[in-house]
Amino acid sequence: MRLSCCLLILALLASCSPMAMVDLHDEARFNESPTIVKTGNRYFIRFRYADNHDLPLYFMTVRSRIMGDKLVFFIPATASAGDMAGELQLEEITSHKQLDLIQQQHAFWKDVNGQLVTMPVRDADETDVALIKSGDGYVYY
Repeated sequence: MRLSCCLLILALLASCSPMAMVDLHDEARFNESPTIVKTGNRYFIRFRYADNHDLPLYFMTVRSRIMGDKLVFFIPATASAGDMAGELQLEEITSHKQLDLIQQQHAFWKDVNGQLVTMPVRDADETDVALIKSGDGYVYY
């Protein structure tokens, strides 16, 4: 009985919706909102932190979760150190399942209110490609 109860609780927790603390178009946090950029067969989440020194802009890591046939990106928390104001961040997406969902146009951003917003996908520009070639999957400039 206890084991089945524990398994049920674990299953419920695993299926919980992720908590998001940053909206896709949050101008206080982003100069350039998160987007998916591709170069060749590589895909990255790309955004630029707002250039706002009045509001501390700590490092943010984008998380993702597959929910049914949707790939959902979100930022659950920020680090408590570093000033990322004006910095560009690229994080490589390497999971085959995630890449399949992106190619099927099933990638979304989860806003704070729970709304799913379609993630834009575009080709990386020359600057992005140069930065990607110089990095190792996590590129910060």
